Formats: sequence, structure tokens, C-alpha cells
Amino acid sequence: MMEERAKDPTLALLHNMKKLAVAALVLLLISCSPSEKDSSIDIALMQEPPTLDVQVNSSISGKMIAVGNIFEKLVNLDGNGDIACSLASSYSLSEDGRSLEFTLRDDVVFHDGSVLDAEDAAASLNRWLRVYPAARDAAGSGTFSADGSKVRIESDSSLLMLLMMMASSPQCAAIMPSETLSEDNDYSLSEYIGTGPYRISEWYPGDYIELERFGDYHERDASGPSVLRYIFVPDGTTRRLGLESGLYDAIDCVLSDDIPRLMENEGIKLIEGDESGSIALVLNKSEGIFSDLDNRRSLSLMIDRNELMAACYGDYGYSVDSSYMENGLWYVEPSLDPYGRKEEGIALPEGERIRILSSNTSNLDKIAIALSSELAKAGVESEVIVLDWASFIERRKDPSSWDIFISAYSRTALPQLKSYLSESNPGWLDDDQALALLEALNEARSVEDAVRQWKDAQLYLWEIVPAIVPGHYTTVYGVRSDLEGVELAEGFYFQSASLS
Repeated sequence: MMEERAKDPTLALLHNMKKLAVAALVLLLISCSPSEKDSSIDIALMQEPPTLDVQVNSSISGKMIAVGNIFEKLVNLDGNGDIACSLASSYSLSEDGRSLEFTLRDDVVFHDGSVLDAEDAAASLNRWLRVYPAARDAAGSGTFSADGSKVRIESDSSLLMLLMMMASSPQCAAIMPSETLSEDNDYSLSEYIGTGPYRISEWYPGDYIELERFGDYHERDASGPSVLRYIFVPDGTTRRLGLESGLYDAIDCVLSDDIPRLMENEGIKLIEGDESGSIALVLNKSEGIFSDLDNRRSLSLMIDRNELMAACYGDYGYSVDSSYMENGLWYVEPSLDPYGRKEEGIALPEGERIRILSSNTSNLDKIAIALSSELAKAGVESEVIVLDWASFIERRKDPSSWDIFISAYSRTALPQLKSYLSESNPGWLDDDQALALLEALNEARSVEDAVRQWKDAQLYLWEIVPAIVPGHYTTVYGVRSDLEGVELAEGFYFQSASLS
């Protein structure tokens, strides 16, 4: 496989010239043979993932490129939200929930030609437990072990939540060859080798990642393009122009301002997913003005949530909603939130200057400016700090440098996977009762019991206001009208797509 390479400017120029020449040749061949189908798809993504190690990193772009294409899991969630087998042929959870066993398929090979066995699966999942605190908590005292074609874990607590995390967590329980994993450095992969229908053929950092179809994929009847090329285009207008001109076959994160224009283009279709995630104003509970509960409640009552969401999304793609979880199993009606509505006469202490931290990604800085305006209406001074994504991530680690940070959080299958509900995540949730309610979810023996416990947790979290959710967003994707078979599942996927 091709490893990640530093981008040489001369090499990149020659490479681009070669791409143009190849493109011209392809156009000539197509004009001579109209029945031939283009077997590659070019997808423009807003963001380049910092790594394709999806056990460690939870970026949406990383998941769209790697999960289901390069890496697979033992189990997935199906279209109804139920657990379905993938690399496992079957699984069983004991009646008390403390023993979980998977039987592996016997026809799966990795991209390097080695055969998947239980040792690979156990090593992969134990690394996942080490690098992902939420999974470690859900596993209790248990670790995975291999026994023939089976992988087992036993614990002193219920493993129901762990099973659901294995199927759906933002940090993916991907299966990799044990030889690529090192306990000495859990945060480094020697190679990106999986069992999926695609493997990496080229990677030019800052430019694109190209995947080629894996000929020995275990689903022998799998169809789809021979090449998927993910091109990194941060600017939304550039993505839209590329789609309109035919340079790209698909783009993610269509800007609200571009939707009316693209709706009128017969050569383009827009795909709107379910609620993709939430915007959160995470409050600094470690030090400063919002370490005080009354001030957090005052802020929640002071702001107009619609003003904040409209600043980012315009007329499309959002709902005003304070529920921490999006629509579905875990949704709690926001009418129960005592601090989820705007009221007059609420004020913060005089003389305070609120520092609002945001990245310049996905119009989040517009929410920061709108929040500053809302504070100004109430006579509160504020400072907006806008950084690039990498600098934003680094800055928010310092509790002395901000009071509120604004971020988008992708939809999660379980409430405890919302990272701002972690005591170690920036924001620093340190309320014992809240942490106990979240921990109790890991002890649930049935989904129904877990849902009841989450409602209690959500009601309490609304009372202590660790973060303010002004609303949920829906991502809109744009594709060529003749591109069929695109699948939506926390991103858009092309394993079965084709261009007519």
C-alpha cells in the first residue's frame, strides 16, 4: 500500500499535469465509446482528516473515507438502529449482560493478504479500549480474548453499552492486523490496513486521498466504482463551483446560501440527511465566570437560539432545539428544559468580559459573532477569538484562555459519547451527580432501561447547564444527477454508487 508522503511542490505540479493529460485522454475515449462507464468518483470534502486511524480520531471526514471503505467492525447498526453482524457471523450477550461473545467469519482477508483471525480482532478491540475512555468505562473490568474463531469479553458490569459502542461509536472499533498495532505506542499506526472493499493507493497530504477497490474483498458480489478519490477543498464556494462544472461528482457540506442556486440546476441533486449533529456552546466550568451555576443559567436564558443557528445556516438545515441528543431513541423533549427559552431581565455580573472561542470551520465563527451580539443586547461585553481548527483545538485545552467555546458535535448513538459530557474534555464537567447518572447508563441491562436513565440525566444536565445546545443541524450533500446508489449514514458513502 502507499504510505503517507510529504508533498513536494515540483512533484505535485507534475502530478497535476499528468492528471490533466489523463483526464483529456479519458474524455477522448468516452467520446469514442459512449457505452463505457467512468469507474472512478471524485468527492470534494470540506476537511482533511488529521489521520485515518479511526480508533483514535473521530473526525467526520476520517469516518467517511475510512470506515466502511478501508476498515470494518465486527458489528454495525442497520438502517433501523439495530445491531447487525459484519465481520462477525454471530454474537451473543449473556442474560446478565456481563459476558459478550462474537464468532468471526471465516472468509475475510486483510489488504496485505493475511487472514483475519480472533487474535487480530482481540488485539484491535483491546487497543480500542486503551485509546477510547468511553469504551474503557463501558467495558468495566473486562478485556477481549481470543479462543479459536471466537472473541470474548467478560466484565463485572453490563456490556450492553459496550456492544452498542462497538457498532456505532465516533471512535471506531475498527479491526486491523495485530502486527500493525503496538502497545508501546497506541497512538501510532504503522500502516492503514483493513478488510474493507477499498485500500489506499495514493495520499498527497493537503490535496487528496485515492482509494482503489480491493480485489479479494470478502463480499464477492460487491459492486461499485474502482476508484474513490477524496479531494480536500475547505472553501464551500469552490466546492460548489467544482460540482457545477463537473470537476467533482459529489461534495459535502453544501452552504445554505448555495442551496437555492443548486436546486435550480437540473444536473445536480441535493441529498439531505437526518439530523447530523448539534451545535454546542461549551462553558468553562473550571474557572472564570461560568464556574458559577447561576451565571450559566443566566446565559442560557439570555440568548436567542434561533439567532445563533440562523447566523450559521441561514434558511436551511437546522432546528432550534436544546436536547443534547438528536431525534431518535434518546431524544428528550426540549419543553422540559427550564433554561431553554429566552427571558428578559436576566443579567450577568457587571464588568465581566466574556471570551468566546471559535474555529473558522463551517461558519462556526458566525455563531460566535451572533452570540457576541446577543450579549451586547444585554449589556455584556465580549471578545470573539477565531482560530483555524488546529489552533482552536489546542487553545481550548487552556482553561485560562476562554469562557465559552463553540463547536459542532456529530450525532452519536449513545449519550455518553457526546465528548463535552466528559470530565476530561475541555469544559471539565465535574458535577458528581451528573457523572454518576452518565455512569449508570453503562450498567443498563436493556435499551429501555438505558433510555429511562438518560432522560433523568438529561433533565439534570439542563439544570446544571454544562453546555448550551441552541439547535441541531442537518448536513446537505450535492451530487451529480446521474450518480446513483449514494448511501447516507453519518456521512455519505459510495461503495455501491455508479455514474450513468
